[in-house]
Amino acid sequence: MADNIEKRQQEIRARVKAFAEKEVLPICRDLDRGEESFPLDLYRKLCRAGFGGYSMPGEYGGGGFSNLEFITVIEELTYYDPPTGLMCAIPELATYPLFTFGNEEQKKKYVPKIVAGEIIPSFVLTERNAGSDAANQQTTALIQGDHFVINGEKIFIMHGDACDLAVLFCRIAQEGETRTKVSCILVEADTPGFSARTLQHKMGMRLATTGMITLKDVKVPLENQLGVAGKGFKMAMKTLDGARIGVGAQATGISRRALDESVKFYRRRAAAGAPAEKLYEMKRIIGEMATQTEAARLITYKAAMRQDAGEPYTLEAAQAKMFATEAANFCVDRALEIQSGWGLMGEFSVVEQLYRDQRITEIYEGTNEVQRLVIANSYLR
Repeated sequence: MADNIEKRQQEIRARVKAFAEKEVLPICRDLDRGEESFPLDLYRKLCRAGFGGYSMPGEYGGGGFSNLEFITVIEELTYYDPPTGLMCAIPELATYPLFTFGNEEQKKKYVPKIVAGEIIPSFVLTERNAGSDAANQQTTALIQGDHFVINGEKIFIMHGDACDLAVLFCRIAQEGETRTKVSCILVEADTPGFSARTLQHKMGMRLATTGMITLKDVKVPLENQLGVAGKGFKMAMKTLDGARIGVGAQATGISRRALDESVKFYRRRAAAGAPAEKLYEMKRIIGEMATQTEAARLITYKAAMRQDAGEPYTLEAAQAKMFATEAANFCVDRALEIQSGWGLMGEFSVVEQLYRDQRITEIYEGTNEVQRLVIANSYLR
């Protein structure tokens, strides 16, 4: 069984490598340094290659692959270019509530077009005062006749600036109600009153753009409610459990690239006759990087395999997200230390971009301080 899984993963790695070398590496550095706008052409190429809906259900056009296979795709794409790996992960994140909690009509209407890259979805949860405290939603959907009228603002939304479909979390209320629970509504971006813009000057993951969404008297049919009213917070948390495994995979890809770049640099320095004490210190650091990278990979794979087996995985997802992203922090920091001035210069080294791209992995999909609480609570129940 293990041999078969490893064989499938190797096939995925080879497929991603071929795609990345042809479609990503020739353009990703320029996109990182260019205008901050959504790279629609690259996004559609990812979808046409089958990476945009890799683990989505086959009956709606998705690949139907396991979560372990999906995070292998994310890990590999991130190895070659972190924001491309993130951009591939977003449609799965945004669409998970739809194909998990949506009705048949909703799934058939949207999921095949999302898989094909015809519709860009976005997971629209975060607000100015509802980040780590995701339950503190202020966006409201007031029921008026057979429609919701939605008002609010969302921020730090991945692909929010380019989305065609917002999987929106908000509070549904009848006229005069004050106590409401979080629910989820599908909102098409061309609906009057829906506006979005790209947030500028992002430190890292620049190619995978981030947006702000404003909703002003946005009128949406009641049939666009996703799942049961008042269950939105549970939907969001279930979605984020899976997303955290994906972040662990992103971080593992970053760690692997930092490690490989450090090994290359060591070999160049050794060939150039660097002092023995300097080479010894590099070697010691590389040994630590290699061990943390492998540990991150294994804990992330464990979480994905539990998800595939239908077993509880909230704890493992939090552990994978926390450990792998902090391992990536260590690895890119040490890679920069090894390369010194060379690593600071994006003209010479990919480590400069890795250093910027890595940092957000410790923040999104629940900060690592939140993950520590999730982990501790699982033991203290």
